[in-house]
Amino acid sequence: MTIKRMIFRAWVRTLECLTLAQKPKAICHLPLHPLNEKSLDIITVAFNNVELIQYQEQFLHRFIQDPYLHIVVDNSTDLKVREQLYQFCLENKIAYISLPKNFLNWVGGSYSHAAALNYTYKHIIQKRQPFAFGQIDHDLFPTRPISIINKLSKQPVYGPLRLRDQWWYLSAIMSFFQYDFVKDKKVDFMPVTPDKIYLDSGGGNWYSLYSQLNRERIIFPNECIEPLRDGGDRHGDSLEFFDDKLWLHTINGSCWKKINNQSEKNNHVREYLDQLLS
Repeated sequence: MTIKRMIFRAWVRTLECLTLAQKPKAICHLPLHPLNEKSLDIITVAFNNVELIQYQEQFLHRFIQDPYLHIVVDNSTDLKVREQLYQFCLENKIAYISLPKNFLNWVGGSYSHAAALNYTYKHIIQKRQPFAFGQIDHDLFPTRPISIINKLSKQPVYGPLRLRDQWWYLSAIMSFFQYDFVKDKKVDFMPVTPDKIYLDSGGGNWYSLYSQLNRERIIFPNECIEPLRDGGDRHGDSLEFFDDKLWLHTINGSCWKKINNQSEKNNHVREYLDQLLS
């Protein structure tokens, strides 16, 4: 590891420690204990988009077959959106936590997202200790009935594979875990760079989690891309599907990637989601 990389890594970890040490700004409808011995915690890190959370809540309610708690973890930088999300969750009895200042926003989206997940694991999951937990992007939706508990009864992790040379990890878009598998290990969703190979959000779990598993024995969801509208841009014109289309990813829900005609894409996404719900 170069000196420059060591300095960067130390800086990132310092900012993460400052983030993790803070108390949340607001909490509502968050029980101290899991629903039952086979319960599932589904974490969504929300970022500056209320409408996606409103849609996602409908899809989860309709299609998740397990006893579950949906926990909205608000990492929004727009204070008006934070207030709207809080009010929506409060009125609809959805578990909600408003994250404190995320110092990793200064570094980049992947690091900010990872810090939000590490904060949630430390302050919520380790205290609740559900049978299973996982995180999904705010623009990811189940499209048919699914039991994640059943998936995790056959293997300790579930989610799309990200393979980088000899290293692998689950995508930050969707990753689920048996709590018993991770409870005595270090959970770290931060991006890492072993041997100059960049592993995105979730990659830090390679060292303590994924390296302990035989990848050949894990069944990973398949993936495909389909057009949403004319054009070849993945972030602006496409939809992504996982696990024989059990999951729909509308891509770029936080608008971190600037695309052409964002409002037009949003309309296409609304129409597509409404059609699925109807």
